[in-house]
Amino acid sequence: MTISREEMQEVAKSYEEPVGLNIGSHSALDAWQGQRNYGIRSIIYTTPLRARIYLENPMVGMAGEEIEDLASAVKRDLAVVEDPRDIRKDGNWRSAIIVLDMYEDIIKYADDLVELECVQIPNRAFSVYVGGDENCSLIEKKFGVPILGSRKLLKIENRGEVERDYYWFAEKAGIPYPKSYRFEVVKGGIRFKERVDEPMILKAEHAARTLEREFIFASDSSDMEEKVAKEVRLGNLNRASLERARAEQIVLGPHANLNFFFSPLDAKSDWGDAERAMAKLYGLSIEDARACLSNQFLSIDERRETILDGLKRLPMDVQEKITKTPSFEVTCHLPMSLRESLLKEAHRFADAFLLATRKHEPPGIIGAWCLQTLITWQKIGPGTAVKFGLYDVPEGKESYVHLPVTQDVALRHGGGTNTHMGIGAQYSNAKYGRTMSMGDRIALEIKRARELGSLPDIVT
Repeated sequence: MTISREEMQEVAKSYEEPVGLNIGSHSALDAWQGQRNYGIRSIIYTTPLRARIYLENPMVGMAGEEIEDLASAVKRDLAVVEDPRDIRKDGNWRSAIIVLDMYEDIIKYADDLVELECVQIPNRAFSVYVGGDENCSLIEKKFGVPILGSRKLLKIENRGEVERDYYWFAEKAGIPYPKSYRFEVVKGGIRFKERVDEPMILKAEHAARTLEREFIFASDSSDMEEKVAKEVRLGNLNRASLERARAEQIVLGPHANLNFFFSPLDAKSDWGDAERAMAKLYGLSIEDARACLSNQFLSIDERRETILDGLKRLPMDVQEKITKTPSFEVTCHLPMSLRESLLKEAHRFADAFLLATRKHEPPGIIGAWCLQTLITWQKIGPGTAVKFGLYDVPEGKESYVHLPVTQDVALRHGGGTNTHMGIGAQYSNAKYGRTMSMGDRIALEIKRARELGSLPDIVT
């Protein structure tokens, strides 16, 4: 039976000093430093092979403390254990690292974590390593610890594997996303229902490493069928992975991961003239206007991928002679900003997605989330330029606009925010008048909720 939000709210209601609980992977360092910055105790649970990341990058000290002797601060503040039951809530520790054999072992200690007053900060590693399956069943049914986020929305990232994935929500929101092409799985590969004469990409699970994705680019459907057959022969794809795969159009343009934070606390607040203007200008109720204003835009990052990034740096004549299929595993992220006029579409689409989740899977998005887009150049019809804020197009003429097309949606702490760790991000820094990474913003919400007695409002 799925753990209800009401049950977790009752648990959170009993908390006096919430502790941040972070799975040691993905974006944990950003979350960890944010909790340290806002005086919140924190726990990282990890495995032996990854423990050194957190042992060698410790986030210790009191909020605002400038550390000169790191070794002494670590000795004073950091506890390292193999069993959560060895952590005493009334101890002197500020941070703790739990070293488990497997990530999903954390579920066995749910009652102990509640006793420690933990709040889980979700990221992709949490969904994958603790989730158990494509429906994140272990999280939804077994992990009885309050989550700062939407427990039921974590699974929508598993496109093609769940009935209502993020494409389903994007359609309900009426925002652009790449069109897909239908194919059938046949012996040794795939066959398209209709010929496609434009570039496309196939997104599929790797046959051997199901947590990784295979991305295959092709000039048309015939080219794709040949490349898929080759990957099947090499053992990188199999029937099971192809049955869950998606073939879609290639949207040309730069990646832009737009990082947002939805604050349930701010959504209950009076925004004054701003909320009245939002409601009037965009035809919203005051409740929805407040929700959009509380959908706070923090930062943008872009991805760099192995082996693609290195391949792009080679001369064209060398690229043409390389026969190895490039890998597209995300390796690093870089901060970026968008041309300011493009932010109106970024906000419009993000708000539409937020409102769709609130309608179709209440309470909808809570906390950190990321709209992953490709910024493309798209033709628009006569008389529509002014709707996109273009005021120099002659009446009745066609034009082109930049549009962020939704490539992926992450309903949890995004993977690229470590790039803003310690320095914050330009949009959130400017709004808050201080350094504010996503990890900081998550911790700030916990701090405010504790002070207001509203911790149940931010968990599921």
